[in-house]
Amino acid sequence: MTVIEHSRILAIGFGVFAAIFTFTILLLMVVSLGVFAALGITFANETGNSQQAGIGIIGGVVAVIFYGLLAAIFVLPMALASWKMLKGRRNARRWGIAAAILVATIFPLGTMLGVYGLWFFFSAEARRFYLNESKAIQALPSH
Repeated sequence: MTVIEHSRILAIGFGVFAAIFTFTILLLMVVSLGVFAALGITFANETGNSQQAGIGIIGGVVAVIFYGLLAAIFVLPMALASWKMLKGRRNARRWGIAAAILVATIFPLGTMLGVYGLWFFFSAEARRFYLNESKAIQALPSH
């Protein structure tokens, strides 16, 4: 396989994992918001004080911030790695290494993709490919 084919396979793999993580985080965020809204409504009804619903609002805001941080930690590196690898950018190798380490924690498919990514990014061919950005961009087929 050529460097371009390895790069394309990894970019697609990182993109798929980024999409799965995005969907999962959004789903968990919606469920958490629903739980906190129900908690606030229930607490306000039990106490008879409508101001007690603020606990649900505060919990919902904390949940959104928490899931936003999770997305920034897990989704952003994989999405950027995928996009930069498909575009043949010079710093795609750095983002790819970060994404490979993150995805390697997900057993078994993520582990295989992560090990494959680390093997590829630390190879001499990948170093040469990503250090010469103009050559990398010319080598990628345009659609």
